[in-house]
Amino acid sequence: MSDSTGQNIEGSRYDPTSPAVKPEWPVEVDLHLHTTASDGMLTPTQLIQQIASTTLRVVAVTDHDSTEGVAEAIEASTSHPRLTVIPGIELGTANDESELHLLGYFIDTENANMQSKLEQFRLERVDVAKAMVGKLAELKRPISWERVVEMAGGSVGRPHIARAMVEAGHVETVAEAFERFLGDKGVARVPRPKLLPVEALEMIHGAGGVGVIAHPRTVDKLDGLVRQLVEVGLAGIEVYAEKYASARRDSYLDLATRYDLVSCGGTDYHALGALNETTPGSNGPPPDTASQLLERATTTHGENVGCVPVGLT
Repeated sequence: MSDSTGQNIEGSRYDPTSPAVKPEWPVEVDLHLHTTASDGMLTPTQLIQQIASTTLRVVAVTDHDSTEGVAEAIEASTSHPRLTVIPGIELGTANDESELHLLGYFIDTENANMQSKLEQFRLERVDVAKAMVGKLAELKRPISWERVVEMAGGSVGRPHIARAMVEAGHVETVAEAFERFLGDKGVARVPRPKLLPVEALEMIHGAGGVGVIAHPRTVDKLDGLVRQLVEVGLAGIEVYAEKYASARRDSYLDLATRYDLVSCGGTDYHALGALNETTPGSNGPPPDTASQLLERATTTHGENVGCVPVGLT
């Protein structure tokens, strides 16, 4: 089975035929969650309210190229004393051979250098989104830019363009919009400049955080990239994530063991309402994963860790 970009998705969060399988431990940790600060459908407060009714105790808000939802999520969590929120981010990176998403944890969200770069990324995302809307108009699939912005309610991304296309009647589903127009091979796709993986990890380290490879299923030439990033302080890789079949999960676990990486994970939840979407509390890494990552952060930065949540001290 392939997704809209032609990638194999068997056992992934996109696979409607694959049920989410709970691990053998209590699911208390989810280190990959999105909000309206990027391309999620729930505000940070709404996300925390949903999570509060699950078994989760430690979560990370990891919006794409944005930390704008972190403060609200932490504030919302004060009404739920058993819940700890780790400040995080997800950075899109690429080299000549592959794309790779890097998760950052325990970052100082006020770090001036990081925020300057994120502001540049946001401007680039708007330029790219406008260019895709322009391409759609050329393809006789016009949508309103104002409507896209209204749907986003914050950081604009391809999911918002896709929803506008559905609303305008150009496609029947968001999946169709990606498959035909907005996916990596879509006729209206406009790529945006991305960081090199090493640059993204350095950016995370500069904000006092640690880096983890997200959804390795999507990464070509994974082993070589892992070796490269381990040399500059990579802390972990997602293993207990999405709905990986056991063979795929075990291959990532072997990789983590070989390079002494923390085996991380989470649902990559966007609240898209997709069929069989993996929801918070249904999958996640072992309960001590966040503590392991914090230990790596302390080893790397000493007292200069960007943020140490009270619930993990």
